[in-house]
Amino acid sequence: METEPGNNVKHRSSETLVEQVRALPRVVWILFAGVFINRFGTFVVPFLTLYLDEGGYSAGQIAWVFASIAGGGLLAMVAGGRLSDLIGRKYTMGIGLIGGGISMLFLWQVDSFFGYLWAGFLVGATHGVYHPAANSLITDVVPGERRVTAYAIVRWAVNLGFACGMAVAGFLAEKNFAWLFIGDFVTSTIYGVLAMVTLPHGVRTSSRKSRWKPALQHMIENRAFVAFFFAQLLAVGAFFQWGGSVARLITDLGYPKTVYGLLMAGSGFVIAIFEIPISQLGRRLPTRGFIGVGYLLCGIGVSINGLASGWIVVAIALVVFTVGEMISMPVSSAYLAELAPEKMRGRYSAAVGFTWSLNHAVAPGLGLVLYESNPSLLWWGMAVLGVLATGLMLLNPARAVDPEKSTD
Repeated sequence: METEPGNNVKHRSSETLVEQVRALPRVVWILFAGVFINRFGTFVVPFLTLYLDEGGYSAGQIAWVFASIAGGGLLAMVAGGRLSDLIGRKYTMGIGLIGGGISMLFLWQVDSFFGYLWAGFLVGATHGVYHPAANSLITDVVPGERRVTAYAIVRWAVNLGFACGMAVAGFLAEKNFAWLFIGDFVTSTIYGVLAMVTLPHGVRTSSRKSRWKPALQHMIENRAFVAFFFAQLLAVGAFFQWGGSVARLITDLGYPKTVYGLLMAGSGFVIAIFEIPISQLGRRLPTRGFIGVGYLLCGIGVSINGLASGWIVVAIALVVFTVGEMISMPVSSAYLAELAPEKMRGRYSAAVGFTWSLNHAVAPGLGLVLYESNPSLLWWGMAVLGVLATGLMLLNPARAVDPEKSTD
């Protein structure tokens, strides 16, 4: 049997939003609580550009630090994808979260450029292990017709926690950056323990069947996945500008770090309020086109910053970007679940996570360099990336391979 991902009617449900939420399993609500705690304390990376800038490091050096974090993230995705399918979701999550908290303490204690490089690599190598396992666990326990809602609920916790945390982090950063590192360590460790104690293992497979080679072969043959992968690779570059070039833009406009924190917090609150209702449209409209529109708005949103002479234009840009994020992210997570075989979910999720890690390596640093040398190219480039990503999602590739065709 062949499937047409994104147009599978069995994933369309007549249940109301309230019925969908009530039917979600206990695991989703544990993830909700843990993610909120963890994201509330995700202080360091959003403020890392400003932290290093205050320490006297150049845009090029800051770019290398972000690249080292992303390099660790690439390694983590390879390891996390296989571990998730091999030892189960909860232990993989615990390893990533507790290790990530400890790595933040190392990052806090270094005081040289090379120290930041190796500590940054450690941060990326630990934090990145978590994501393939968490995404796969939702797919394991939630039936297809409720996955968009489940991902939206967990993202609600992500953004509500992020909004509350960023509002606090801006004030903490003005007082002492040390509190950001300590808070990150504490919240990551709490969530790591919660995951290992309360969550199920999820789907596991044998050592032979959890290898990467058969999974990569399956992905290459899955043309719908290939189009989605490259669309996401392009679109995600816009996300990392908010922690890099836009953060620098706000301070260059003469505003304190508190303003940056409050703007980012505002985005999180908007998502917490509106994302779940918006995501329900994705259950009724063509999936690929819906994701594509979201990617387009993300690119345009970042590009609007090129018109900024004050915080109001930055806020408008952030609203446009946030609408795109709300449209694309929950539905794209559910779409990935449609494309991946059960026994390969961890590795499929890790492959998509690669798009985030690679952009983490390239996008913040490149954005900062372009911001200093040719800002118009940066802002117009973001719009072009959004258009290209949308074009890939609007393609109608030949039918994908059956998701269960190859499982070893």
